[in-house]
Amino acid sequence: MSCRIRQCKFFIYICCGPCKAYCSEYLNPAIYYLAINKMRKNETLEEMVARRNKRLKSLFSRNGVNVRLVGDEQKPAVIMDESVVLSCYVKNFDLHFTKEPFSDEIIKTVKLKHEPDITRLEIQEVIEQCKHRPVFRVLLKGTDLFLVGYNYLNSEDSVGRYPVFAKHKPKVYFDRSYAEKVADNLAEDGYQIEII
Repeated sequence: MSCRIRQCKFFIYICCGPCKAYCSEYLNPAIYYLAINKMRKNETLEEMVARRNKRLKSLFSRNGVNVRLVGDEQKPAVIMDESVVLSCYVKNFDLHFTKEPFSDEIIKTVKLKHEPDITRLEIQEVIEQCKHRPVFRVLLKGTDLFLVGYNYLNSEDSVGRYPVFAKHKPKVYFDRSYAEKVADNLAEDGYQIEII
């Protein structure tokens, strides 16, 4: 049986029935689901992901939780208060809270809608039920400035790399040993650094 292309009033999609494996060569199943269920007419995947991530941030900010998304936009890590990465992940327009990092045991799922069906108390309870991983930041000793990235004297040739420190949006490291290597490299260049 071959795939059929179907059209509805908002988009065109591939109907994969028994030949789903064949179609997945051409269309990632996760993207296939998004294409069918979530993408607006004439919306690119990047626009859809940006819309979803905006709803994700909005869900937390409406409920008084300070978060920042880092990493891959399609699979962002959710950093709370610049101190822990929450045990959760987004898949399509669903936010799944897991019992612990890298666990398949989902405690709660929240649909990322304009008006999510979750209260501030429910969010706080779910966050308390989950075990979260700490993140590490590199602080310039004696200041409240964190490592936020690097610049180059000559950016075309990547020559003359130097660190940039600021108060907001620090680089976060999920592994303390990697943060220590970064701190050691900066100490070799004469910076007084501590990891928090």
